[in-house]
Amino acid sequence: MDGQMNSDNYKKTGCYNARCPGFVQVESGIYLGRRFPHVSVYGGPTYESHISITQDSVTKNWWITLGNINIGYYPKALFSNLGSAEFVGWGGRTKTKVGTPSPPMGSGYFADGNSSHACYFRSALIQDASGRTFGPKPNQILPFSDKTECFGVKYFGYQGEFFGSVLQFGGPGGNCGN
Repeated sequence: MDGQMNSDNYKKTGCYNARCPGFVQVESGIYLGRRFPHVSVYGGPTYESHISITQDSVTKNWWITLGNINIGYYPKALFSNLGSAEFVGWGGRTKTKVGTPSPPMGSGYFADGNSSHACYFRSALIQDASGRTFGPKPNQILPFSDKTECFGVKYFGYQGEFFGSVLQFGGPGGNCGN
């Protein structure tokens, strides 16, 4: 969750995960930034976690939920610009020391439409001001990768009732520049 514009690539503004000040932890066993106990393997077993970020209609706090467990929330007072949005984003990021190869993202493979190959978000949904929930249409998606030789992203739209709207991403990393 990004509480401010990140026009400087998070150098002085913006934040993510547990690095956002003000998060109120309510579940002691699960926390932001925690490693997942099981990870999917390319072509092998696939593990999923249902994660949501929703705004409480009464308090206006932003709740982070894993499955049916409320992990905690960001108080509404932290955000001055989240009453409505023109853009919503899903994504991933890697980080390494300058001059060293970037680590892989996801499974380390590029998006190819096969859910057992690359990392994905499924049932990627947005809720409008009236409370209507929907998956974005393909013409509303703007995939972006700043290092296409190392990482990719593809939106596959609606893939049926089980998968819903699917956004797949990842890549091998490597020498991606600064």
